[in-house]
Amino acid sequence: MRSQLDERLGVLSPQIVRKPTGEYSEGAADEAIDLANQYGLCDGFPLDKSQEFTLRLAMGERADGSWAAATVADFEPRQSGKNDTVAARELAGLILPRLGSPDGERLIIHTAHEFQTANESFLRFVGLFENWDSLRKKVRRVYYGSGTQGITFVNGARILYKTRTGGAGRGFAQVDLVVYDEAQHLRAEHVAASGPARLVNPNSQAWYCGSGGLETSANTWRLRRRALTGGGSGRFAYVEHTAEKVSVVDGRIVTERPADVLDREHWATANPAYGYRISDESLLSLYDELGPESFARECLCVWDPEPGEDERLIPQQVWDMVCSNDVAPSGRLVFAVDVGEERDSASIVAVSEGREVELVDHRRGVGWLPDRIAGLDAKHGRNLWAFDAAGPVASVFDGLDVEQHPLKGRDLPMACGQFFDDVAEVRIRVKRAVAFDTAVAGASRTFVGDAWKWVRKNSSTDITPLVAATVGLWAVREVYDSLDSVW
Repeated sequence: MRSQLDERLGVLSPQIVRKPTGEYSEGAADEAIDLANQYGLCDGFPLDKSQEFTLRLAMGERADGSWAAATVADFEPRQSGKNDTVAARELAGLILPRLGSPDGERLIIHTAHEFQTANESFLRFVGLFENWDSLRKKVRRVYYGSGTQGITFVNGARILYKTRTGGAGRGFAQVDLVVYDEAQHLRAEHVAASGPARLVNPNSQAWYCGSGGLETSANTWRLRRRALTGGGSGRFAYVEHTAEKVSVVDGRIVTERPADVLDREHWATANPAYGYRISDESLLSLYDELGPESFARECLCVWDPEPGEDERLIPQQVWDMVCSNDVAPSGRLVFAVDVGEERDSASIVAVSEGREVELVDHRRGVGWLPDRIAGLDAKHGRNLWAFDAAGPVASVFDGLDVEQHPLKGRDLPMACGQFFDDVAEVRIRVKRAVAFDTAVAGASRTFVGDAWKWVRKNSSTDITPLVAATVGLWAVREVYDSLDSVW
């Protein structure tokens, strides 16, 4: 169904992709796609290109016929089609011949966080087999009892539907496929219960499917990190449809572009079904019901902070509120400079009278600073240059013919507290920059009496952009509050 209020169509290619290594053939995936389309598995419609993409990535085979990916992860917004993708994989596993078994896979376990979700998947799959004579003839018995839902086939194969508990999955051996639906709610004990059932099967798969991860989603965050960093075994396939744009900087996952919950372009980016099976009007109605936070997670696949991120001094969500790509400091400016503890990096930040902040330059080393400072000073006319007089940057200004504003004594601790409050109360606007995001994510502090200041030595990242911004904002306030005549 085409959208009635917006003409955009969902982006069918995922924003994050990890391909398994050693793929030789996509034949099994092509057969699975043909089989799903033959039986109208997707509500009578053919699978869309995003579903086909996931199946081809996940069902690629190595030269010996084994799966290239032993672990598959598919994260995308609710109602975007991932459940049909899983059903296509399960149908193919039960119907199509596989390694050493002309009758297909022997045991599939489909798990979900809630009974209602597991039962709905079960009933839909049963309906598929009941609607086609050629499929119905393959069924020996359907079990509807709570906790025993499943289908046993004439050839002895089984598909079981389980609500996850600490014991679900125990007692089974040689499982061909384990599906973890609602994987954002998956806990370590759930994997511990079902994962070992695959150990003695040399060609088993685990599929993780869900929407945006929660703060408690340690298992799914581990998969996402593995996809983004390229770590772990090569037998791993990962797709994610999300409105966010993320990258890894210095080992940290950084949000380069946060999702705008009412931006239709972001809706289309995250939802491959947008404009096809999901209308603009229905999404807007759901936004009104859920509110921005839940809508972002459920409908745009926006992830909560990675577990452990609560240790950040400035949480990601708070930092995102002051960041934007359209910030452009203008008018009278204060430039601020900071240098790393080992003099291995430096940053220059511009701050406007209206408290707009932009990272002007960030490079390795310090040798480039004098010429860059002189060039910016000449280009922008009369400028004020602020820096921490007690920091390693002070020597850079020796002999430079620019108007200097060094912070001394307790200025820096007070400036740090002021910066923290400015962000929390959204009193500043910051031009989005990866180096800035990384600095804020990894910054540590040390206490100075009752106050505190940023500390370079214990921070996990280069915090020179953050220190420079802190210094620059303090200098702007001092200048405009009491030294306006300097201009």
